[in-house]
Order: sequence, then C-alpha cells, then structure tokens
Amino acid sequence: MNINLTLIAQLASFAVFVWFTMKFVWPPLVRALEERKVQIADGLAAAERGAHVKELAEQAAKEKLHEAKLQS
Repeated sequence: MNINLTLIAQLASFAVFVWFTMKFVWPPLVRALEERKVQIADGLAAAERGAHVKELAEQAAKEKLHEAKLQS
C-alpha cells in the first residue's frame, strides 16, 4: 500500500514540476533561443555584406592602380 501511495505522490510531484516548467521556464528559454537565432542571422548577413563591400573596394583599388600605371 505504501508503494502505491508513494508512486502516486511522485507522479503528482512530477506532474506539478512539468506544469511549472512548461508555464514559467520554457517560454523564456524559447524566447532567448529565438533572439539568439535572429542575432546570428543578422551577423551572418552583415558578414556577407562586408565581404561584398570589401570585394568592391579591392576592385576599385585595382582599377585606380591600373589607371595610375597607365598615366605614368
């Protein structure tokens, strides 16, 4: 009889723990993960834009260097 009562009490405690976790712990964790995902995506997009700007600057520098060599 004690085993059954203990088992029921443990199940009830676990159910309360799961409810508490789903109600108060899980939403902030999911929100933090989503914010981090957005930050990472923004960082990757900025890196791609930076690489493109760098390529354009290198190309412009090569063109100016070529023009300077032709003028001299």
